[in-house]
Amino acid sequence: MASVPRQIIRFGSFELDLARNELRNGGIAVEIEPQVFNLIACLASAPGRVLSRDEIIDAVWQGRIVSDSAVSTRINAARQALGDDGKSQRMIRTVSRRGFLFVPEIEVVESAAAPIGSHATGGRPDSDAGVGQERPSIVVLPFDNLSDDPGQSFFSDGIADDIITDLSRYGELFVIARQSAFAFHDRDGSGYDFARELGVAYLLEGSVRRAGGRVRVTAQLIDMATRNTLWAERFDRDVEDILDVQEEIATVIVNTLVGQVSLRHYKRVQMSGGDAISAYDHALKAQQHIWDFSRESAARARREAEAAIRLDPGFARAHAVLGWAHHIEGSNGWSEDPNRPFDKALVHAKAAIAADPNEPWGHCVLGFTLWWRDRDRDFRRGLEEAWLAVRLNPSNAHFRMIVGATFAYMGQGKEALREIDLAMRFNPFYPGLYLVHRSRALFVAGRFEEALSDSERAAVEMPGHANALALLAACYAALDRHGRAADAVAELRSASPDFTVGYARRTLPFADPEDLELLCRLLGDAGLPD
Repeated sequence: MASVPRQIIRFGSFELDLARNELRNGGIAVEIEPQVFNLIACLASAPGRVLSRDEIIDAVWQGRIVSDSAVSTRINAARQALGDDGKSQRMIRTVSRRGFLFVPEIEVVESAAAPIGSHATGGRPDSDAGVGQERPSIVVLPFDNLSDDPGQSFFSDGIADDIITDLSRYGELFVIARQSAFAFHDRDGSGYDFARELGVAYLLEGSVRRAGGRVRVTAQLIDMATRNTLWAERFDRDVEDILDVQEEIATVIVNTLVGQVSLRHYKRVQMSGGDAISAYDHALKAQQHIWDFSRESAARARREAEAAIRLDPGFARAHAVLGWAHHIEGSNGWSEDPNRPFDKALVHAKAAIAADPNEPWGHCVLGFTLWWRDRDRDFRRGLEEAWLAVRLNPSNAHFRMIVGATFAYMGQGKEALREIDLAMRFNPFYPGLYLVHRSRALFVAGRFEEALSDSERAAVEMPGHANALALLAACYAALDRHGRAADAVAELRSASPDFTVGYARRTLPFADPEDLELLCRLLGDAGLPD
């Protein structure tokens, strides 16, 4: 097997393998977030020199605006990974008002003695690709430039670069860094062989052909264990603004890719049994259950998230998902105490943000909980938190959808449709929840026929979602289809016996009382009890 030259930084018992994005202690891999690895690599690459916060932000966050607390959180995580702490500061020292200093002496080794991702006995077998990694690992290769003009490689490389950057914002994935992935430019052999040497579970490769005013981009996701193509797509676009086209295609690919990889990993976790799964795997199972939006799935999501937190009390994503599970139970009338689920949701959303200020799901759950709670409908801050989730991960269509949902409950149908339609374009395989919120946006805009179309589709996809069924019944009633409205009410009562007109009036967080009264009147017309 061919070897790939790579740089390794050694200090004490640790070594940083820059090609594999791996930190090892005594030869054993230390599981850390990609951003924490990049922070350690940044500091270790400048030993003996104080790096300012601005220099660190430029290197690790690519110049994005981040808070001091976000930098401090990552510094603390880096120290923990290196067996250091804020008191001893044996590895990373805080220099007051100046920045941070990497203390140990380092040794830089250029190594080509073994293939990347290989064991001492040779390369990793195909069937073991990605095994032993808690999070699914992926490499995105530079896309092939099939255009007649070699100068167009800036666009094909730019597509892959954007995908790598956006994927790296997802904590559920381990993404090979651009420097390592783009080393493929200098290699002979197939992308599959290169990915196999990296030891990743998934490979994304593609091509770009630009001719005249059109560009065609193809992409395919390959499971390294089976060599099967899990997903493939072709994008044909008019080239008006090439950077806009690049951003749109990269965003669609990323949203589809994360869904495919997470679902694949979830199925593997399910098949492996429940005796030895990690906190991450429990959180992944919880997040998958969330999207079913039924009483049973919300309870399963809550149990899985609680199991993750028992294993790792500071796991931000698990707290966020647990908060969301409580919120679903409250918003669908599945709790004897109508206030308790929202109080719990608020507690865990804040716990997620305290554990990691850059966890977008924490801000997302905090946002919609603030305007759902019956005692304090804080739409302004709720919208701010939803937008913050978007800024933390701009490529994630779910956060755009939540912004749209907030606008819908605020009675701003036009703004809601703008954000939800954008989310749908960025995530072609969107879940049924998108349809619920789009239906509500159309409802508050008085476009009942269009709202009904989305409600009908949502009810098919989520037959146990009480709010989806309530919207469906109201839309039928608004269009004088009373037989269908009565049927929808029967389904609603089966899904949530406590969901009444009184419950809707007390609980549903419409900012405009007229929107709420219209919905309640229509639900009463449809036959929902008071």
